[in-house]
Amino acid sequence: MSQTAESGTLSNAEIADRLSSVAQMLTIEKANPYKIRAYRRAAALVRGLGESVDELVRNNDDLRVYAGIGEAISKAIREIVETGTLTSLEKLRSTATPELVELSAHPRLDPVRVLRVYKKLGISRIDHLRSALESGKIEHTFGPRMAQHVRHGLTEIESILLYHAHQLCDTIGTFLLNRTGADHAEPVGDYRRRVEIITRLDFLVQTRNFSAVVETMKTYGGRLRLIDSTATTATYSLPSGPLLCLERATKKDWGYALIRATGSDAHLRKLSRVTGSIWDGAAKSFRREEDFYKHFEMQFIPPELREGLDEVARSRRGTLPQLIAEQDIRGDLHTHTIASDGADSVEEMARTARELGYEYIGITDHSPSLKIANGQSVENLRVQIRKIDKLNLRLSGFRVLKSAEVDILADGTLDLPDDVLRELDYTVCSIHSRFAMNREQQTQRILRAMDNRYFTILGHATGRLLLKRPGYELDFERIIRHAKSLNCFFELNSSPDRLDLSAENARLAHAADIDIAISTDSHSTGEFRTIRYGLEQARRAGLQKRDVLNCRPLDALLKLLKQRR
Repeated sequence: MSQTAESGTLSNAEIADRLSSVAQMLTIEKANPYKIRAYRRAAALVRGLGESVDELVRNNDDLRVYAGIGEAISKAIREIVETGTLTSLEKLRSTATPELVELSAHPRLDPVRVLRVYKKLGISRIDHLRSALESGKIEHTFGPRMAQHVRHGLTEIESILLYHAHQLCDTIGTFLLNRTGADHAEPVGDYRRRVEIITRLDFLVQTRNFSAVVETMKTYGGRLRLIDSTATTATYSLPSGPLLCLERATKKDWGYALIRATGSDAHLRKLSRVTGSIWDGAAKSFRREEDFYKHFEMQFIPPELREGLDEVARSRRGTLPQLIAEQDIRGDLHTHTIASDGADSVEEMARTARELGYEYIGITDHSPSLKIANGQSVENLRVQIRKIDKLNLRLSGFRVLKSAEVDILADGTLDLPDDVLRELDYTVCSIHSRFAMNREQQTQRILRAMDNRYFTILGHATGRLLLKRPGYELDFERIIRHAKSLNCFFELNSSPDRLDLSAENARLAHAADIDIAISTDSHSTGEFRTIRYGLEQARRAGLQKRDVLNCRPLDALLKLLKQRR
């Protein structure tokens, strides 16, 4: 029987990590640089692919249709999926010292720098590398740039995006239920609360034989290292980054255990003030979370709200929001086509959106100054506007809205003239350059842009890329006040590596009674489903259907968009 049959499906992140490890070892071996780049490109492609690569392999789909995956890498991916291992990777590891194998197993560390650290300091374990960083030994020996790289690499090693955590939790949950003999398993902790960066995956497990679950879990994905275990807990090191922690709970105390294991710590402290210690014997008698809340005369608190803010007090008063759900979304207001840097045509995007049950879609191709994204000229935008008008005559019960993602230039002006902006139904205005401007300059830049009467929605407000680039500095409260005074809106960008607005900033905008558009920033028809991540972020911010711009029917939306003009 193949390893895959034993261990369940592999997530895209896990497959990508194995490809990255090949690139790591090839770099250490000073192999052909073209081969190294090929594996790195393939790893990046697999990691970001919206479809399950494991499923594609099982369906015998040809992986070579994806640019960057040739015959050799296609075979490597199939071997990973079908066996859980990769012969070429194991062969490379067999020729290296155990110490280098240990460090090269972490694909987010630069292998050349890893080799330098190993040769100079003899460091071969991640915990020793962390200690050397914290003590200043890395900086003293190699300088601040090396220390900065190691610090960034360690952060990435221990962290994954919520998007990747979804994939991992799906495959781990399937494995626990199908292969280990667990009766029930559910992800808890930060993941259940949909925190945007995950450093640990926690699972609550119901089983009659926890030790068997712990032992079988070692075979997940071909190789999983058990770090520590007790009679009721087990901790593993996942190749893809975070720790995996299992905790046993019985059917009798399942509801209590779910509340405690979901957290957050701040939420549990506030809950304890109301209920008495939730660690006492009485609390453990609750089999369901709902029973716990009902016993204490509280509304059920959705996991996304359990951050220790005002959710406990509102639960007691019965005033918790009815959080937004996927079926509330009526359209997508930020999408790209082949006219700029997208992969599909306007009509293909529109028809796919209609198939998803949407009533409308906004086409927001980039404006001229963003040359790296093939920003379209004024002339081409006007051609697109005419094409959309004609397409709308053919689309029954669906509307394509004319828009653009307009760059906010360094001086705060918009990247399209007013006579063109006037022809659009609305605009998404975003910053794509000059991120290093100081807080006051960047804030003034956005305030001046908002003064343009054709400014509608502020796109991905802080410009952050999670685990890659922090957002630029802003006085966000000033921007909120200005937006409110001018009837401007904010976008909550659902791209998995953006999720911008953050939950905190979305709460601030909501508190000022500013509507938010939850958009995907889709560059292909396959990316519409990423709306899921924006919805989860919106739920963490406490948003309801009435707070979201694109939950409105088309006529109501158009009326609202015209208020500014």
